[in-house]
Amino acid sequence: MKGLTLARLRNTNFKELYRTLVVGEIGGRTEFEKLLSLAIIFLNDKNTDISRLGYRILVFYCNFTKDYKPLYDVAINEGLIPIVKLIENIEKYKSNFDSSFFGSFYSSLLENNKRDNIYLSDQQLDLFAFFDEKQDKSIAVVAPTSYGKSELIISTLLKRKDGNVCIVVPTKALLAQTKRRLIKANITNIKKIITHPEMYLEGEGNITAVLTQERLLRLLRKHPTLSFNLVFIDEAHNLLENGDRSILLAATISILEKRNEKIVFKFLTPFLIDSTNLNVKYSQYTTETFKINEYIKTERFYIYDFRVGKSFVMYDHFVDDFFNLDLGDYQDDVDFILRNKSNKNLIYLNKPIDIEHLSVRIGSRLTNLESEIIEHACAELSEYMHGDYFLIKCIRKGFIYHHGSVPDNVRLYIENLFTTEQMMNYVITSSTLLEGVNLPLDKMFLLDNKKGRGKLSPSQFKNLIGRVCRFNEIFSQKNGGLEKLEPKIFLVGSEYYSENANIEKFISGCMKVDKIEKDEPSNVLLKNVSITDANNQKKEIADEFIENFEPGIINGYSKSYVQTEIGKLCFMNNITEIDIIVSEHQMQQIADTYEGESIGSAEGVFEAILQIFLPFVKEGDDYKNLSRLSYEESRRFYQMFLNWRISNASYREMINSFLKYWRRVEKQDDSDVYVGRWGDKKREGFRDLWTDIKEKNQVQRINLAIVRIKDEQDFLDNILIKYIEVMNDFGLLEGAFYENIKYGTSDKDKIALIKNGFSNGLANLIINDYREYVEIDTKLNTIKINQTLIQKMSENDENDILIYEVKYNTKAI
Repeated sequence: MKGLTLARLRNTNFKELYRTLVVGEIGGRTEFEKLLSLAIIFLNDKNTDISRLGYRILVFYCNFTKDYKPLYDVAINEGLIPIVKLIENIEKYKSNFDSSFFGSFYSSLLENNKRDNIYLSDQQLDLFAFFDEKQDKSIAVVAPTSYGKSELIISTLLKRKDGNVCIVVPTKALLAQTKRRLIKANITNIKKIITHPEMYLEGEGNITAVLTQERLLRLLRKHPTLSFNLVFIDEAHNLLENGDRSILLAATISILEKRNEKIVFKFLTPFLIDSTNLNVKYSQYTTETFKINEYIKTERFYIYDFRVGKSFVMYDHFVDDFFNLDLGDYQDDVDFILRNKSNKNLIYLNKPIDIEHLSVRIGSRLTNLESEIIEHACAELSEYMHGDYFLIKCIRKGFIYHHGSVPDNVRLYIENLFTTEQMMNYVITSSTLLEGVNLPLDKMFLLDNKKGRGKLSPSQFKNLIGRVCRFNEIFSQKNGGLEKLEPKIFLVGSEYYSENANIEKFISGCMKVDKIEKDEPSNVLLKNVSITDANNQKKEIADEFIENFEPGIINGYSKSYVQTEIGKLCFMNNITEIDIIVSEHQMQQIADTYEGESIGSAEGVFEAILQIFLPFVKEGDDYKNLSRLSYEESRRFYQMFLNWRISNASYREMINSFLKYWRRVEKQDDSDVYVGRWGDKKREGFRDLWTDIKEKNQVQRINLAIVRIKDEQDFLDNILIKYIEVMNDFGLLEGAFYENIKYGTSDKDKIALIKNGFSNGLANLIINDYREYVEIDTKLNTIKINQTLIQKMSENDENDILIYEVKYNTKAI
């Protein structure tokens, strides 16, 4: 006899009865009894999808009726202990557990699942046991967001006795967050946390590093004999993608194993079907896998589409069907969000320019809040950035926006404000929230289904919605609640979606429960990716990089090795914009003409880049950002920007310099300025990358300056710095001048603070005004903060953003 499946169930009259529960139209006791009977049958079915449907029915029933006894029984049997403990705390059930023998017995028994004042599910306990048992084995852990992957790292480090450890994270935001967690964990055998390659001292042992793949590669470049014993790869699903950073991560893994064949890798990811897809070419490790398969949250999906007429449906991913809902009288997408909000809401958009556009629209519908905390935060941001910074107006109305062009320390500050201030209701964000940024969120509104130029993949979509109603929010003694087991996800079709975007097809493709899921690895350096005519060139470029960085990794390698010093340095610094093998001899000849010179000015740096590198940059849209430097006007702009960095200019100074620069430009016949993704005008291409600065008023210019400063800082840190590193390694730069480029100072104490995660402005303030509160070892690049520093800064009325930055980098919060 065939077993029950969702596909067979869809062909019965179950769906109509189920629909009445889902949309809240259930008739009465008879219908409830039928559904509960079916839920019990489903829960005991061998088919996982059917069993989960039974749990979903039960959660909906219990939250609808506020009768949690059935959920309590199921949660005990399924090992969902956090749910059990939350039900025990519901007032009307407390006496049952206190008075009955079995209630007291089970309640006491479940204390075995308590860890650091948090109750874990049975599978969470199994996960920790698996991790402990496999300490010396390479493993892959596949566990949804909030299952405690960070705690696995900390528990491992607490038990570690020796050996070098690295935690590889995909973003600088996650780098800061991971470092923060390690600091708070107070792990005694960690003497310092290396977050910059320059923090490591040759010969240093038992190190703990938290690095992006780019920073790890620079560390390996600077120290050819350095190896690691244990490496965590956080958000390991990124390894499957075919972008440059994913290929670089795979290359770095192969280099790490070449240096230590006994290295242990721990891959941590929320989504993965087959762990063999993590196996990198030219590496021999194999992974055992632990995969969480328990089901705790069960989402509700809604689609309100304003684009062609109006439609409002609920999508159920178990029956793969759409249930019509009352349209209501919503004016537009903003009206829908404001009237369906919860206390803490996430609004997702793909483009930063759309985020700011929506912020203007939402801000126009809200009134300023009366809150001393919010007003104080706005005053601090005004002082630190500028009074006309648009983010300040948003905060006054109870929301923040969050994208890659928000300065790092400002982002940390406003995230904390959103977390701690109840009146802050919305965060409007891009995919910067996909990886590791954890905020308290009750509902999500998706106003776009793209990430970058493509659609959100099913795994990216699931990762994003996993940020809503995290376990620590559901099971919080203060703000938790079982209704949060049903996170509400709204896909709101409006001007931000593509005109031809089929939202219903998208949500079904991402979430249909019985859809056969498979990984789609495309990284050319993974063993499970076939090499074809379409990707062969990318594979050859990757191989060329690996062998020239760390010879001997690829058996039978028959391609070219670099023959010049400049070529070797280009490979070691991950120069990808130039065909190094083809161009190295010409670059070497030009570089040799600088023999005996020592560059000590921004003008000299860009003149050298113009001469040595720019003639050999590859053609194509991917390289235009760099090839723009062939224009004198672009070079003058970046000389100005580099001089700000060298002089350690404040944000206020840089904003004013931008405004002054644009006042000069607007007097010219051609008043177009390059603003990248903030552009509204095409020029020399098919994308809006330019704007006519004459058309921008003062407030618009100020906000454009702020986002451009962050973008240009990233361009300098991610692209230009590689060429500056090559020139420095080649001996073309003065030593103190190079340090000023890297750190905005040549002061060793300030550099030590910057290497430990402090911003340039904070490092200056501490050294100039609070030096006695900090112990600095410039040789070891370690710092110790006296806790009275925060008190003294508060007494002296220093800016809150800088005070919070100190707190974030110490154990003070």
